[in-house]
Amino acid sequence: MLFWLIIACLTALAVFAVLLPLGHARPDAVAARADRAVYRDQLAELERDLKEGRIAAAEADAARAEIARRLIAADGEAPARPTSGSSLFRRRAAASLALIGVPAVALGLYLSLGAPHLPGQPLAARLNAPPSEQSLPQLVAKIEDHLARRPEDGRGWAVLAPVYMRLERFDDAARAWRNAVRLLGSTAEHEAALGEAIIAAAGGIVTAEARQAFERALASAPGSPQARFYLGLAKQQQGDVAAAVADWRSLLAEAPADAPWRAAVEQAVAQAAARGGEAEAGTRRPSAEEIAAAGEMAPDERQAMIDGMVARLADRLEREPDDVAGWLQLIRAYSVLGRQQDAVAAAGRALEAVRRQEDRQRIETLVADLGLSIEELARP
Repeated sequence: MLFWLIIACLTALAVFAVLLPLGHARPDAVAARADRAVYRDQLAELERDLKEGRIAAAEADAARAEIARRLIAADGEAPARPTSGSSLFRRRAAASLALIGVPAVALGLYLSLGAPHLPGQPLAARLNAPPSEQSLPQLVAKIEDHLARRPEDGRGWAVLAPVYMRLERFDDAARAWRNAVRLLGSTAEHEAALGEAIIAAAGGIVTAEARQAFERALASAPGSPQARFYLGLAKQQQGDVAAAVADWRSLLAEAPADAPWRAAVEQAVAQAAARGGEAEAGTRRPSAEEIAAAGEMAPDERQAMIDGMVARLADRLEREPDDVAGWLQLIRAYSVLGRQQDAVAAAGRALEAVRRQEDRQRIETLVADLGLSIEELARP
């Protein structure tokens, strides 16, 4: 009933907007009536002045003639006569069209485009409908309303988080998984899902929080393929491509032939190999493990080996400054050696050379993970 009342009020307003101009006189006719009233007042005042002797008869005759001329001119421009028959007919036709035509057109459009045969569906009724009859946004709204009233329902957060991921609401998914882990406890499944949501929210970067979540998942379930894959990805993003490939190959060796995630891991290995993997341009990139192993050598030999490997990598990066993986490897090598200032300087040069926002985020993530001073970096 309320709906039809609103429709009737809107229709009445539309009709009134059409009829209002029809009820007003034309602007020129209104102006003419005002002029005639002024001239008649002037004539009356002129007669009073003549009677009281304030004006001579000759002057009064001249003024009377001028006022009469103006009065006749005003009558000629807009004669004050009743509306003609044709004009009256047009105005009545326009009024009838407004009274009948506007509601008729509105009703016709509603019957053709609307759905008057459907019953009303208030929000509460839609949310209380069986789940099979509700859309995904309606189900999400229902769960969100439930969690707003009961925020300590861990199972509700665990149900909502995968839906957020499906809707690509990654920040909300990460928040939901954090609540689920806090309320339900740490499990390998929940920790791995939390790490994946954090990576998605970070644009594909394995952040420190995501890595910690996967490490907890791996501690609970040492064979967790999801955690092992993303921890390998973290190593690749930090520049240790060889270690990442080794982890992924080990995962493939232990995986069943029909594992649904096997193709994704094989693709990651192939892409890492295409980018150079362990060697590029004839120069092997030093890894942290190799530099640490150099500690078993004599001091002079160790220093010469380290200087040579790092210098070759640094020289190649001066020639090929767009190699983000090489910069990550050099920064990490400097940090392992304890050369923090060199690591900061290399990070600054890398940020100057690298233009892609994704690659810059990888460098900044590594700098933060290594505990370097980001404020000292020379930014473009």
